Amino acid sequence: MQTFILRRTFSSVFVLFIVTLITFFSINLLPGDLASRIAGEEPSQEQIEMVREALGLNRPLHVRYFEWIGGVVQGDLGTSLRTQTEVSELIGRKLATTAELGILSLILAVVISVPIGILAGARPGTVLDYGLTFFAVLGVSIPNFFLAMVLIIFFAVKLGWFPALGTTPLLEDPVANLRSMILPMLTIGLTSSGSMARQVRGAMVEVMRQDYVRTARSKGLGERQVVLRHVLRNALIPVVTVLGLQMTIIIGGSIITETIFKLAGTGKLLIDSIYIMDTPIVQGIVLILATTILALNLLVDISYAYLDPRIRYS
Repeated sequence: MQTFILRRTFSSVFVLFIVTLITFFSINLLPGDLASRIAGEEPSQEQIEMVREALGLNRPLHVRYFEWIGGVVQGDLGTSLRTQTEVSELIGRKLATTAELGILSLILAVVISVPIGILAGARPGTVLDYGLTFFAVLGVSIPNFFLAMVLIIFFAVKLGWFPALGTTPLLEDPVANLRSMILPMLTIGLTSSGSMARQVRGAMVEVMRQDYVRTARSKGLGERQVVLRHVLRNALIPVVTVLGLQMTIIIGGSIITETIFKLAGTGKLLIDSIYIMDTPIVQGIVLILATTILALNLLVDISYAYLDPRIRYS
């Protein structure tokens, strides 16, 4: 196991290097000139060159990239080209909102998908199974942005139950914060629950066909006892893997969702920074999100081995 963890750690570092490299060159090769934007309206070429030199934009791309890497190794994500504020400080202000949205969305997705998957898998081929499967497929098929628009129009504009845009800090007003998170949480949670429900149902159906389940039934155990004692535990093992994958999807979905609902999170900050070509902020957010995803995948692999003794990593 230790060898596996070390190998995965080294491979994760390599993946992070490739991700940040592609991100850096992609954002810097976009059309437009950040220096001319910062220099003001109708700047002279001399003013543009002064801004470019002050920000270090006149140096070769590979030099700037490896300088950034050197700073990351020392815990420095750089400074914003626009505001000259520390990137770590900017991200720190927004990270709590993204983390809250991700956790709430995952909880909602699990609460919806696991019961649906269990009920559908325990009665395959029935009307209940078809109905719940249709709901799961519907959840997978609806794009985040479309569901967000529907929720805003119905619950915010027409009914006025929840705010359409913006969020209140959790420590400032927990109730207002929760109200502002309801619609974004529903947007991500409902779309994520569909694929999770299908995975749980598939695992349930597969386990229900195993020999030990038939043996338990032949001993006279009721269907409820068979499901709770023998089927459910083994069927939920693959769900651990699904949770890791869903966290990746939720992190990606939060970028779009935060932008639509104008939430003060890292997703909206990322989109805004790409638009103004603030490379250090983009690099810092991508690095943190990629590290989070890789760490979650590693934790999923480790927990999977502990949950299922048959799995061994060599």
